[in-house]
Amino acid sequence: MNKRSIIFFLLIIPLFCCGKKGPLRLEPELVPKQAEKLQLSQIGNNLKLEWDFPQALADKKRTELEIAKINKIYIYYSNKEILGGKFRKKSTLLKKLKPEDLTQSPPPLTQAPVRPGMEERKNLSYFINIPFKLKELDNKQHFFGIQYYYQKKRSPMSEIVFIFSRVPVTPVTDLKLNLENKVIKLSWAKPLLDEAGKSITDIAGYNIYRKIEPEKSGEAQEANITTIEEEVFNKINRSNVLLEYYEDKDTGTNGNYSYYVSAVISNQIESAPSQTVSIKVTDIFPPEIPANLVCFKARDHLFLTWKPALDKDFSHYRVYRRLSPDNEFQLAADKVTSTSYKDKDLKAGKTYFYVVTSVDAKGNESKYSNEVKEQF
Repeated sequence: MNKRSIIFFLLIIPLFCCGKKGPLRLEPELVPKQAEKLQLSQIGNNLKLEWDFPQALADKKRTELEIAKINKIYIYYSNKEILGGKFRKKSTLLKKLKPEDLTQSPPPLTQAPVRPGMEERKNLSYFINIPFKLKELDNKQHFFGIQYYYQKKRSPMSEIVFIFSRVPVTPVTDLKLNLENKVIKLSWAKPLLDEAGKSITDIAGYNIYRKIEPEKSGEAQEANITTIEEEVFNKINRSNVLLEYYEDKDTGTNGNYSYYVSAVISNQIESAPSQTVSIKVTDIFPPEIPANLVCFKARDHLFLTWKPALDKDFSHYRVYRRLSPDNEFQLAADKVTSTSYKDKDLKAGKTYFYVVTSVDAKGNESKYSNEVKEQF
């Protein structure tokens, strides 16, 4: 058999062996995408690196990424800018990590609800705090990038992020709280020095962090169920708090509320956390009383309207009616969720008296609103 016949024989054999027409096709490799939304901030003496792993891989089928298949995360560092796409080669491999070395970030408090028909996105946000010495933070620049291995395939380098660090401000001190009705009021002392003992004058405000450990039902206690709320602190202020005082009105969950405060220098830099303070909340307080109740006569009904109650844990309204100032009010409507009500169960010539109450998620009911009357 000559050389040409041997080559033909080697090429034709696979067509018969695989039992299918056409050449043998290999499965495409599951190529990972780069890490997304990489952010860098300074928290006290730590530089905090936070990012998202992509929801899907880079193949045509957009195969779902599985955290269990990530086996290495590499963090690259440089104290100077590196141009030309050569960051991995010219920077320092600062840390080699595994997923269990990371902390999962909590979902934001303002996260939009999942719409009907849409799948809830997995939380693939993670962070790590990297400690630095004071001299390494004193008006110094820092550049970071991330790569990870998905099984044996390395992801592209992430976007390179940068921060210009400073000697951190000393933590907030003398944090106190007290509960007044449904409001938790916090106060603290303004820090005056940085960690090097120098006076500071440029605090931009404060961030308030909260963790709630909800009261568990009997079943949850028995099963030892833990939620993400119980594991992490979450920032609850949208913009910087400018005074040494804050009121938390979002107390609709019964349980243990814990807080700490940090001083903000810039969007990327804040102090280390203050000490933590905690208080147990049991909501036994009624919600806000509906205001400005008015009544209008229509052709076939009486129409009531009022201003909304603004409690965070508001549930619904109740409408009460009576036929005489000497009678007791009777419940006319329950579970009213709008700020209006049409009463059609009426008799011509009769005068009707109305009040409205608000009810919260715990069943606490407000006092009566102002009373109105109208003849039908």
